[in-house]
Amino acid sequence: MQATHEQMVDFLRMVHARAGGTGAILNLIRASEVRGGADLLTLTDLVSDPQLKMDLARHAMDEARHSYLLLRRMNEIGFSCRRLPPELDRVERIVEQSRARDPKQVYMARGSMGDAELMECVALAYIPEKDGAAKICANYDALTGDPGTQTVIASILRDEERHVEYLGSWLQRFERRLSPRFVAATLERLQDAFD
Repeated sequence: MQATHEQMVDFLRMVHARAGGTGAILNLIRASEVRGGADLLTLTDLVSDPQLKMDLARHAMDEARHSYLLLRRMNEIGFSCRRLPPELDRVERIVEQSRARDPKQVYMARGSMGDAELMECVALAYIPEKDGAAKICANYDALTGDPGTQTVIASILRDEERHVEYLGSWLQRFERRLSPRFVAATLERLQDAFD
């Protein structure tokens, strides 16, 4: 069952109200940004399409900046950053269901990826980005009493919404290159693993 925006906001207000709650939430977001940025940066070297290469590079740059902003805010509020345990990494579940090779291994082997694998990698980025944008929006709404953290979240949210939009447009391009049915089946398989 998917929570409504209002339910997420209410829940997040309770988490943020607890000692260390805001820091813990920021650390969760930061961990996703670090992982996403590293994966996207590797993927830029495996893409031949100049526009997709630029889009992915900008996205990776955004994720690195977000990680920095979150880390800085965590330091300001006195929360020490920790690496998350693998059990909290929801992305790992969809990566395990991916039929695409690991971009880091392809990169190390000096290989390349075809459209089907690239589409799957874009889908692997799109699903958590879309989920994350909704949760970041709920965090923004939950942080009305913390304007400093809310400002950081607002700057990240604008980028996350742009990421969802550009990744969605690339999935539409892959529908034309491959097939709408193939892209839809891939998204469904990966979304099921993510949920």
